[in-house]
Amino acid sequence: MKKVLILTLFFILCGTMIAASANESAYDAIVVRNDIPIEYIIAAPYAATHNIPIMQVAKESLTGEEEKQLSGYYQNGARRILILGGMQSAISEDIESTIRAMGYDVDRKWGLGREITAAIFAIDLWQTSSDVVLLNGSVPESYLVGMQIAMNLESPILLTDDNSLPDVTKKALEELGCKMIYVVGPSIDDSILDEITAMNINYKRIGTDISPHEVEQDSKTDISDLISPIPFILGIICGGVLLYTLLRIRTSKRMPEVPLFVLTEDERKVVDAIGKSGGELRQELLPDLTNFSRPKVSRIVNDLEGKKIFIREKKGKTYKVRIAKKFINKD
Repeated sequence: MKKVLILTLFFILCGTMIAASANESAYDAIVVRNDIPIEYIIAAPYAATHNIPIMQVAKESLTGEEEKQLSGYYQNGARRILILGGMQSAISEDIESTIRAMGYDVDRKWGLGREITAAIFAIDLWQTSSDVVLLNGSVPESYLVGMQIAMNLESPILLTDDNSLPDVTKKALEELGCKMIYVVGPSIDDSILDEITAMNINYKRIGTDISPHEVEQDSKTDISDLISPIPFILGIICGGVLLYTLLRIRTSKRMPEVPLFVLTEDERKVVDAIGKSGGELRQELLPDLTNFSRPKVSRIVNDLEGKKIFIREKKGKTYKVRIAKKFINKD
């Protein structure tokens, strides 16, 4: 009876965690160009909603201070970076390569024009949103007001020009399932409002129909959303699979073997350092034991974790790294 109760609680917890994960960010930080304000404006509402930082950098390369910041962020568990903007127009390939070399998974979202970039960002990261803020991308005077409203609504920003609604913006509005558009700035022609009306979407003009301070989110997430049926059932299934996997691992009598020659010389050095410490070690100690830099150690540990050779567990502000496989000499 006790085992049944434990399993039931385990499944409920997994269901809740699966549901809650739907509200988590796909990224740990966003990197934008420091002299292209519109890309910061586009990113800010998403970053604020998910409580993740935005790093503003120059086009060609990271400063030493910026590299240290990213390295420290990685050491504390960050793994996923989103670059907003293209290689030619915003942030160089060298910066992306530097970030990847630290061990990060890097994604980049951009388009041939700011309207396309905003649409891609909105569709990919929000997926659905009943509210959208519409700005004229060529009018900086509307940027801060639009960002404020989008942050209040926890909604994406889309861009238009003076006289017509771009096709990519129309597509984004349809993909998002938009019901209400908050139109910011006087430089948006009435013909654009006619296009919005033809799409059966409501709109309010900021400064005419409503003040920026009057714009608020209609409803916040209710805790009952965290245990909605579909995520809850998925959680039960995933929990069962996870429990079965854990039991299989626990009942296994033999540690998986792997030939020693599959490791590079640097990887062997890291493995040896952990092996001499009893098979597990705090990651922060490895640079001193191997004479490798912290970014290099992080990259090696990350690679070996991906190969299922290491198991890494969060311990306070650092990680404990454990060898998961037995190494054998095999010619």
